[in-house]
Amino acid sequence: MKTSSKYLVIAALLLSSIANKTTAQDSTQTEKNQKILMALPGNTKMLLTGVAWFGFHANMNDTIKTNVKNSFNTYGFSPMFLWKLSDKMFFESEIEINNGEMELEYAKISYKLNKFMTVGAGRMLTPFGAYGERWEPVHIEKFPNSHLRPNDDLLPDDTHLYWGAIMGIDVRGGIPLGSAKMNYSMFVSNGPLLSKDENGRPTGVVQYENLLDENNNNKEVGGRIGILPFSNSSLEIGFSGKHGLAGDIGDTVYENIGATATAVDFSYLKSIEAIKSTISFRGQYNTLTVDKANYYLTDSTTYTFDNTMKNYYAQFSIRPSMAHGKCIKKTELMFRYSSMALPKDAIWCPKDKNGKGGIITRMDIGLCYWLNWRSGLRFAYEITTMPDGTKQNQLLALLAVGL
Repeated sequence: MKTSSKYLVIAALLLSSIANKTTAQDSTQTEKNQKILMALPGNTKMLLTGVAWFGFHANMNDTIKTNVKNSFNTYGFSPMFLWKLSDKMFFESEIEINNGEMELEYAKISYKLNKFMTVGAGRMLTPFGAYGERWEPVHIEKFPNSHLRPNDDLLPDDTHLYWGAIMGIDVRGGIPLGSAKMNYSMFVSNGPLLSKDENGRPTGVVQYENLLDENNNNKEVGGRIGILPFSNSSLEIGFSGKHGLAGDIGDTVYENIGATATAVDFSYLKSIEAIKSTISFRGQYNTLTVDKANYYLTDSTTYTFDNTMKNYYAQFSIRPSMAHGKCIKKTELMFRYSSMALPKDAIWCPKDKNGKGGIITRMDIGLCYWLNWRSGLRFAYEITTMPDGTKQNQLLALLAVGL
């Protein structure tokens, strides 16, 4: 499917409401970084900040204590380098050191054309949905783990559908609409690719973190539009999507295979005086549709399937932020549910007991004790259910410290 024959489908849903007289919306990581630098004196400003974390997990499936596996399972440090070159030019970068492996998370330079538009270029967080740019960073995510995502635990290759990084350019900004507001981010980046098996044959899995775009000359086009209909910015509704070609150039069978993704995300935050608490809702719904094609079962046998993936998560939390006790007001109780439906007829999809594809679900009950606005001690009990009915129960803990 050629790029000219498909435009990106835009879909995202984001809610947020702020307590008392405070009316702030969730911001992208770039917006947070710019606000940090604005507080520093001088025209040219430079700052090194970041986040560190240390985690633990215990596998609770086994009934016999001697078979329960537990370990300190994760550690890391992400230094963030922020540099304001002038009133209009800004550079940001983050290096993620996770469990001993180092990777450049993003490195982006932005230029402010006017108060409604900023142009950026480089390796950037994907402007698709709200999760990757706003909620995924360790010091922002309230749970010690992520919700269900199409990663290496469930697929033969990580899709990076709505998190990770892209290489390209973007245009973003905000526009007042009377008492309402609108924000937008549109991008052009290197496109996705079709992953291959050990024999070099495409499988139908789409890999999005294709930074150098060595498979074809096509570029992916996408973005997100958010509407804040209320004057206090308590509600945001957004629409996002993207489209690109994933096949290899010169491959007569797969060259024009297109991949289209859409997302709907939401966030709501409200302080209620009657219960002395702040409540929040947050979530995201994603779809990924890949054009139909024949894939190989063996060297001579092919098959096809409806290559559509759907996943979503929703979470609720309550924090007695207006209570009198210092410890109580720093404690947040959380619940999260997520679901994923992978292409049921694909050979690489998890199967039920009858060999058919099914839905994977995950439920998390959590608690976060906030040390400050960007540091916290998080706990969660996680139950993941596979299509065949098997379950994995885990107890998780994570200490995240914003520096």
